Amino acid sequence: MNKPTLILLTYLLSFLYAESQDYLKMINSEEFTVQEIQNAAQEYFDIRGTERGTGFKSYKRWEYNALRMQDENGFLKSSTYYINELERYNSEINNSSKLSRASLVSNWEQLGPTSWNQTSGWNPGVGRITSIAIDTKDADHIIVGSPGGGVWKTTDSGANWSVLTDNLSNIRVFALAIDPVNSSVYYWGSTSGVIYKSTEAGSTWNQLADTGNGTVNKILINPNDPNKMFCSSQYHGVLKSTDGGVNWDSIHSDSNTGFDVEFKPGDLSVVYASGNNFFKSTDSGQTFSKITNNVVSGANSFNSGPKMIGVSAAKPEVVYLLEASGSVFGGFHKSTDSGDNFTKLNHVSKNYFGYSSTADDSSGQAPRDMDIVVNSNDENDVHIAGILSWRSTDGGVSFNITSQWIPQTAAGENIGYCHADIDIMIYQNNKLYIGSDGGIFVANNPLTVNSTYYTDLTPGLGIRQFYRIGTSQTNPVIVSGGAQDNGTSVYRADKTWVDWLGADGMESFVDHSDSNILYGTSQFGSLYKSFNQGQSRIGIPSPNNKSGNWITPFEQDPTDSNTIYSGYDKIYKSTNGGENLSSKGQSWVSISQDFGSNVNHFKIAPSDNDVIYVAVGSNMYKTTSGGGSLIAPWSSVSGFSGSINSIAIHPTDPNKLAIATNSSEKVYISTDGGSSWTAIRHDLPSFAALAVVWDTTYNEDILYIGMNYGVYYLRENTTSWTAYTTGLPNVSISELEVNFADKKLYSATYGRGLWSVDLFDPTTSGLDDFKISDLEVSPNPSTGVFSLDWKLNKLVTIKIFDTLGKLVFYEKNRDLSQNSEIELQAPNGLYFLKVNTSQSEITKKLIVK
Repeated sequence: MNKPTLILLTYLLSFLYAESQDYLKMINSEEFTVQEIQNAAQEYFDIRGTERGTGFKSYKRWEYNALRMQDENGFLKSSTYYINELERYNSEINNSSKLSRASLVSNWEQLGPTSWNQTSGWNPGVGRITSIAIDTKDADHIIVGSPGGGVWKTTDSGANWSVLTDNLSNIRVFALAIDPVNSSVYYWGSTSGVIYKSTEAGSTWNQLADTGNGTVNKILINPNDPNKMFCSSQYHGVLKSTDGGVNWDSIHSDSNTGFDVEFKPGDLSVVYASGNNFFKSTDSGQTFSKITNNVVSGANSFNSGPKMIGVSAAKPEVVYLLEASGSVFGGFHKSTDSGDNFTKLNHVSKNYFGYSSTADDSSGQAPRDMDIVVNSNDENDVHIAGILSWRSTDGGVSFNITSQWIPQTAAGENIGYCHADIDIMIYQNNKLYIGSDGGIFVANNPLTVNSTYYTDLTPGLGIRQFYRIGTSQTNPVIVSGGAQDNGTSVYRADKTWVDWLGADGMESFVDHSDSNILYGTSQFGSLYKSFNQGQSRIGIPSPNNKSGNWITPFEQDPTDSNTIYSGYDKIYKSTNGGENLSSKGQSWVSISQDFGSNVNHFKIAPSDNDVIYVAVGSNMYKTTSGGGSLIAPWSSVSGFSGSINSIAIHPTDPNKLAIATNSSEKVYISTDGGSSWTAIRHDLPSFAALAVVWDTTYNEDILYIGMNYGVYYLRENTTSWTAYTTGLPNVSISELEVNFADKKLYSATYGRGLWSVDLFDPTTSGLDDFKISDLEVSPNPSTGVFSLDWKLNKLVTIKIFDTLGKLVFYEKNRDLSQNSEIELQAPNGLYFLKVNTSQSEITKKLIVK
C-alpha cells in the first residue's frame, strides 16, 4: 500500500475512532466506574490500536492512577470531595487541641530533580507543563502550571522559579491567565471545571467558580474590561462570564466540546470559539453563530474533529483553523474575512501531529497535543504543534519541522530540541513559548531555525511525576526513580541528578551490594541495567518476551545481589542479574503459577528471602519456599477488603506485614503471615491509601503511610495516626522508602519530585528549646492586624486556619525580627495560628472581632 493511501485510510478510520472515543467523555463525567471506563477504552483501542502516538499511553497513565484512587465501589471521588475532607481533617486537628500547644514536626526537604542532565536517556525533561501565562506589561513575569505540581512563578524570565500552590488542596493546573489590567491577579483552571483566583500575585488563592464537569483548558480575559472573561472546557464547551469569573454561562450549541477561544486583534467585539465546530460572535460574545464554511460538502468543508484557532495583529482579518481528525492531523483552513469563509489548504497525505520530521506517519495525540499560534508581526508566520513543532512562512501553504523529541536527532537535522507532546504554544514579545511534557521551552528568535532554536526554561521547577523510586542503604544515599514522560533518573551521592532511561520511567532499584549498579524499567515491563550509575545501560530481556502491567514489579533479592525477580503473569527469577543476553529471555525461571492476570505488586521479606507476597488486584498470594516448588502452588491469602495498592513487610519479621488498600478501612496489618488481618484505619483522613513502609530504626515499630494528601505514621501499640507533613506539598505520594543508613524517609511524589525527611524519633524529648509562652501574639483578640514576637531567632512558616479547616493565610520563611506584623483579611471569628520552625510547631487560637 502506498503512503498517501495509507494516510487516507487512517483519516477515514479516524471518524470511527472519534465516534468510539466515549471513554474520554466518561472520564470527565464522574458518573461511571473505573471498570466501565476500562471497558469503553478497550473497545476504542481495539479499533485504534495501541502503538506509539495513538493516545494509549495517556490512557494507561490515567488507568494506573484511577485503579489506585478508586473507592471500594469503583468510583473516583471528585476534587471537591478531597478539598472538603482535607479541610475537615484540619478542623478536627485544630479543634481538638488545647488553647495552645507545642509539638515536634517533620521537616521535609525537596531533592529534585529541577533540571535534566542526559547521559543515556532519550527524551530528557523535568516535568509536564500544561499552561503558561505571560504578563502583557512585563515580559519577565511568567507563570506556568503543571497537572500535578501546581502554579509556579518567575519574575526574571525563568532564571528563578517559586511555587505558589503547595498548601492548596488542589494543585492540578491546566489553564492560566494573568489579568491584563492588574498583573497581581491570577486565574487558574483545574479538573472538574474548577477555577481559582489570586489577587496577591499567587500568595493566597480562593476557589472562584465551578463551571461544571471537564478540565478547564483555557482562560481568556478582555484586556479593556477584565470582568468579561471566557473559558473552554473540553467536555463542557466554551463559557463566558461578565462578573470576573464568579458566574459562567455556555455560549454556543456545541456544548459537549470546547477547545479554543480568541479575540479578533484590534476589535474585541469579535470573538472566535471552537470545539468540534467553529463559532463567531460580533457582539462581544453575547451571541455566537456557527460557521459552516458555507459549503455543504467538498474540499473546503470542515470535519467534525477538534479545532484550534490562530490570529495575528499584523492582519486581523486573517484567521487560521487547525483541525484534527481523530487523534491525527485533519486539515488546515484559512480565512481572510474574519472567519466568515475559509479555504482548506492542500496538505493531503501530511500528518503534522506525529513523530516524523517529514509528516508521513500515522501517529498523533490530538487534541491533547495540538495548538497553533501566529506571529503578531507577520500573519504568514504560523506555528503549529502536535508531538513536535512546525512552522510555515507562507500562510500555512507549507510547513517545515522546527523540533524533534530526541536531542541527537534534533542536532542531526539542525532543528531545535523540545520534549515531545506539546500542550500549549504562546507567541508573545517576539518569542515563541512552548509547554510540553518535559517543561517550558522558548524560541528567543523564532525566525531562525537551527539546532539551538529552543532554550529550556524549566530548570528550577520541581514538577517531576515519579511513579517509583529505589534507594540505596548507604550514607550518602543513591536514589533511582522512574517518572511519567521523563524516564528514569539517578540522584547521586554528590546530590546531582543524571537521566539514564527514556520513555515513561517505572520501577527502579539500586543494587544493595554495589550502588554503581542500577536497575530500571519503562512501561509494560521493559527492563534495563546500568553498571556505572547511569552513564550507560544494557537491556535485560523480559521473560519469554512477556508484557507486564503499566508498572511492572521488579525487585532484588535482599540477600543475594545477583538474584532479581520480575512480575508478569507469573513471578520470574534470575540468578545472574538478568544478563544472559545470548539466549533471549532464558535467564528467567518461573517460580509461581500463572495468576490469571499480570501481577501488580510483590515484596520479598527482608529477613527471609523464601517468603514472598504477591498482589493481583484484590487477591494476595504467598510462598514460604521462595517459589522453588511449582508442585505446591503459592497459597491464597484473604481476610482483608479492597484492592491492594502497596505491600510492606517488616524488616525483621517475615510474618508481619501491612497493606494499603482502596477499601474504606485503608490499611491492614497481619502478624501471622496473612492468616488474619486487623484494620488499622483509626483516625486516618478519608484520602486514598497509596504507599506503606515499616521503620524500626529507633527500636520501635513505626508504620508510615503515604496518601494522595500527605504522609502519616502510626506508633507501635497506639490507635492514632500522626500527620508527618510539615513542609511537604499537598501532592499524591507514589511510594515511600526508608534508608536505614542515613535514617531518612524518602517519598516519591506524583508532581513535586523526590522528598526526604528525618525518620520520626520517639526518643526525642526536646522541642527546639522553647516554651509556648515564648511566642507572643498581640493583641489577641484583634481586628485582624496583630504582631508575633518569638524569642527564638529562626525563620518560620505561618499558617492560619478558620474553624472549618480552610487555610486563610500562608507564608514561608518569615523573619519575625524584621517583619512581625500580620494582616489577616477575614471575617470575625475564631482562627488557629500555626507557627513552625524546621523542627517544631506552636499552635495558638486567634480571635478576630
